Amino acid sequence: MEEGVEVVETGYKPRIPQKEIHKAIKKHRWTVAVCHRRMGKTVCAINQLIHSALQCDRKAPQFAYIAPTYSQAKRIAWDYLKEYTRPLGGVANVAELRVDFMGRRISLYGADNPDALRGIYLDGAVIDEYGDVNPSLFTEVIRPALSDRLGWAMFIGTPKGANHFKELRDFADDTSNDNWVLKEFKASETKLIAEEELQDAKKAMGDNKYQQEFEISFDAPIVGSYYGEIIKDLDSRNHIREIP
Repeated sequence: MEEGVEVVETGYKPRIPQKEIHKAIKKHRWTVAVCHRRMGKTVCAINQLIHSALQCDRKAPQFAYIAPTYSQAKRIAWDYLKEYTRPLGGVANVAELRVDFMGRRISLYGADNPDALRGIYLDGAVIDEYGDVNPSLFTEVIRPALSDRLGWAMFIGTPKGANHFKELRDFADDTSNDNWVLKEFKASETKLIAEEELQDAKKAMGDNKYQQEFEISFDAPIVGSYYGEIIKDLDSRNHIREIP
């Protein structure tokens, strides 16, 4: 185990990129993590919420995992939440997609129903696939819910063009923005997926989709865009630039 990484005994064995995310959240209030497919970001997110809940010394801590839709949250994260809280005596409420354990609560939500998040307090939150979530959810709903308890938030996902997730990524990358941190993980660098598998995926998906999904490129043309390849070529030759 690397120094400075604390892991709850729930059976979770973090990969090196996941450890980097855990350490970042320990040191910063706002974390943006851009991850390649199959890196284990949802497992990482659920275990971070569990760890933070156990470490929280406030009364009745509450944490949230938020997916683009409620059905996605249930499909992607519910089994993980039940599995990793079971050793802690977690009591699952299927109707409300929440688990209570040791006086703490972690709930799953969908960004498609922001009203379900209004009026609650939070000590920490993860917004998964942030590029598919309306950015007003954080500014109008989640950020106020974190305020009085000085809670933290992590924005995690894979690129889908130069949208608001790209803007948030650039904001976190600006060192003048205190208490923000950016973590990026390309499949070619993490080595979590075998090279032959990556090459096979590239052949099947095409270079643009591969660059987006596995090399976390925000500049890869969106599939089906007419001018995508032309713009990508111009940008690679530095023919697109800002002019004062």
